[in-house]
Parts: sequence; structure tokens; C-alpha cells
Amino acid sequence: MGRRATSVIEARAAAATSAVSLTGVTKVYGRGSEAVHALRGVDADIRRGSFTAVMGPSGSGKSTFLHCAAGLDRPTDGRVELAGTDIATLSETKLTKLRRTRVGFVFQAFNLVGSLTAEQNVTLPLRLAGERPDKKWVREVLGRVGLADRAKHRPAQLSGGQQQRVAIARALVTRPDVLFADEPTGALDTRTGREVLALLRQVVDGYGHTVVMVTHDPVAASYADRVVFLADGRLVDTLDAPTAEAVADRMIHMEG
Repeated sequence: MGRRATSVIEARAAAATSAVSLTGVTKVYGRGSEAVHALRGVDADIRRGSFTAVMGPSGSGKSTFLHCAAGLDRPTDGRVELAGTDIATLSETKLTKLRRTRVGFVFQAFNLVGSLTAEQNVTLPLRLAGERPDKKWVREVLGRVGLADRAKHRPAQLSGGQQQRVAIARALVTRPDVLFADEPTGALDTRTGREVLALLRQVVDGYGHTVVMVTHDPVAASYADRVVFLADGRLVDTLDAPTAEAVADRMIHMEG
């Protein structure tokens, strides 16, 4: 077998095991002297069925990394493959459809609709896409996040942790390739935050989903399989099987 054929096979094998792949991704906001380089030639590979935490000092490019990886923003240069698709090749309409059907989002703010029940909030992405919710699947997803008995409750009747569980169920209901979480425990107390992190861990271990989480908290990062560290828009380090102590130590050295 020739070298070219071998490289093609290897590339296909890598694509089959990757949920998200960033190659030479650069993101620049503004022009000329006002230009801000949020990302500078970032290469990263997020494997299917893994839990990855993204960390770095303030202004390191964490949120831009997530936005580019999730298709919320297009890179200035480089390539992003999401769910096996090069997002640069997609029109805005097709990119919107990809995000709606193949990607789930969880944010620090729960972003629930107060007038809707938990179940109605979970099915909202499907309804917006013009799809008829599968009631059995919706019940299963609510059960996965421990809210089977809260389906008819509105957000005001739920605790903060329960509201974030609704948000996670809403992110999972479309059976996404990747769930992106941006500081998902930022608005929660320590105990509730750890319950949500344990749930995200279960989403990966129990159901095979892929989770990418931006966080500033070493304890939160310790729930991940791998931590990638950004500084000044560059990916500068990675840590497998992280502990909170090891993550904190890396962050201290980065900020020192």
C-alpha cells in the first residue's frame, strides 16, 4: 500500500473517532491596529465519547474556542470539522441546521422559558425545528437527568440545579454529536455544581455522549478526561486524567 493511500486511511480513521477537530484555527476580531487575535493557529482533536475541559486565564480565548468549535462563529483561518462536516463549506442555513440537530448547548444562565414546563422547555428545540417530539424519548431524557417527577413543573418551581438539569436535557433531546457547556456551574453553589458535573460525567460514561466544557474551576475540570489549556489564543498544554490539584498547579504556572 502506498504512502498516500495509507495517509487517506489514517485520516478517515481519525475522522471516525473525532467529534470535533480544529486545524490551524485562527480568529481575528477587527482590523489593522484594532485587530484582536482571539485564537492563533489552534490544533485540537476532541474524541467521540470523551469529556474535555477547556481552561486558561481570562482573555486566553476559551469562549472563542468553544464558539468556533461549536459552529457559533466561523474562524478567520483554519479548519473546523464538526460531526464529520467541514463547517466552512456550509451556508448559514445549513450551519444553523447542523447546530440545531447535531450540537447541544448548556450555558451558565439556564435560558429557560418561564411560562413553559420542564418538559416543554426540553422539547422546544424540536418544535423550533418543526419536528414532532417523541414522547417516550423526552421522558427518557428527563429520567436521565433525574427529573422524571418534575416534568410538569415550571422553572420558578425548580431549584437552580434542577433548572440546569432541564437545560442539559434540552441539549440532549436532539441526540447531539457534541454537548458544549460554557461555565455550566457558574451560577450554582458548590454542592449543586458538583451534582451537575457528576451528571455531565454520567452523560459521557453512561450514554456515550461527547462533552466539551469551558470552565475556570479546577474542581470542575477534574471531572473531565482531558484538560486543554489556552493562553494568549494558543493551545499551550494538555493534561490527561486530571486532578483538581494538578489543574490548579498548571493554572498557577500559566498565570505566574
